[in-house]
Amino acid sequence: MLISSSLLRRRPHRWGTIHKTREPLRPPVGRKMLKFDVVVIGAGILGVSSAYHLQKSSPDKRILVIDRLGDAGQANTGRSNAMFRNTFSSSDNQVLANSSIDFYLHVQRELGIDIGVDTIGYLWLMSDRQLSAAEGYLEKMAGNGIDFRRFGETELRNAIPGLETRQDSDEARVMSLEEVDGGIFGPKCGRLAPDKLVGFYRDRFREMGGQVMFNQEAEHLIVEPREGLGVEGEPFVWQESSVVGVRLGDGSEVRAETVVVAGGAWNNELLDPIGIDGHVKAKKRQLFAVPAKGVPSLETLLWTKGLNDSGTLPFVILPKSGLFVKPVKESGEFWIGCEDEINRPFITFPEHDLERYPAEPRYYELNVHQVLREYMPQFEGARPSRMWAGLYSYNTLDNMPYVFEQDGLIAVGGDSGSGVMKGDSLGRVVDSVYRDGWDAETTLYGGATYRASKLSFRHRDVEREEWVL
Repeated sequence: MLISSSLLRRRPHRWGTIHKTREPLRPPVGRKMLKFDVVVIGAGILGVSSAYHLQKSSPDKRILVIDRLGDAGQANTGRSNAMFRNTFSSSDNQVLANSSIDFYLHVQRELGIDIGVDTIGYLWLMSDRQLSAAEGYLEKMAGNGIDFRRFGETELRNAIPGLETRQDSDEARVMSLEEVDGGIFGPKCGRLAPDKLVGFYRDRFREMGGQVMFNQEAEHLIVEPREGLGVEGEPFVWQESSVVGVRLGDGSEVRAETVVVAGGAWNNELLDPIGIDGHVKAKKRQLFAVPAKGVPSLETLLWTKGLNDSGTLPFVILPKSGLFVKPVKESGEFWIGCEDEINRPFITFPEHDLERYPAEPRYYELNVHQVLREYMPQFEGARPSRMWAGLYSYNTLDNMPYVFEQDGLIAVGGDSGSGVMKGDSLGRVVDSVYRDGWDAETTLYGGATYRASKLSFRHRDVEREEWVL
């Protein structure tokens, strides 16, 4: 390849008093450069699951996980509702989630490692209209071996203390609340402890020789030509370029043959500046903890018998606004939240400090509580004792996760708040893409196979998810 001598001698252009210069190809003098085979950016569930499966399948590779916080799962993973389900409208989600759940059950029951798995079940309360609309989803679930049970209105009234299935009050009419005509119950669904889950992946990754670097900011990705000339201004448009590493907050660099971006809601922060579309936007989601202790009607509701082996109320989703009620028996409380779409803004570049996204007391009072008390009158005077918020990272195209490979980089994300329930499967997909390329066949836990390219964008082939919480 030839390059003109004038280009080799060219100096930065001068625009007024501003000099346009490129970032140096190497760290400043005195700053270190680390070399690995793979660097994973982000230690949430998708990052640590990916790192675990990468290290397990390639034990000879040097793999590093980087996170800006002090430990794994300290951002949105740690603030999540930490529920898991295999009851989805999309066959892709059904397969990905069901395999992950099987792995979590294996870890808890067969390996004897406590990750807080409790199969309390998901109970979707629905109107006749909603039940009819769900029939197609249920057919797919049955075809994919997903277990579920149907409940009629009378069964639900007998099973759940105080449940109001008929919505005929003036308040209910103002809010256009739909009546509860039946329900769909997923017995293989439930909850787990996110800190214990990410701790499992982190610890096993390190035991296999993987390395972690916490309290270190990944500031930007490094792009260089595959065949560099050492000329200022590279890479040029006529050079083939790729991602070769990441610049850290202290000025040092981590170089790697493959960079895995698993930053969740913050993926855009790294991908956008190098011209790669992360296809993700974030939204704030809130949780409100309402104590049941000392309130007989709420204690009775919390310890609802007969619907699961835990002897508690299942995770209940009401017919309006995706509002849900989660029992937490250890602390004797309910966690309440909902899916607020319209008038809840998207966030393309979220703040790093999640305390900048506080839960809103008036949101509970004027939105959540108004609906909740109509279906479950026990909550009439109930107020949260604590509240917090986190961010969902949505792929707005189809509410499905993505895994794609581009120029030395693998990106994973867009899990729309369901990273925990599909985390193991997505980590396996990342690993298969790393080893075999974009069209790899991923072997999920339990033996099912899944074509990785379905989750890419260039060759995307997934069903849109409609049951989003």
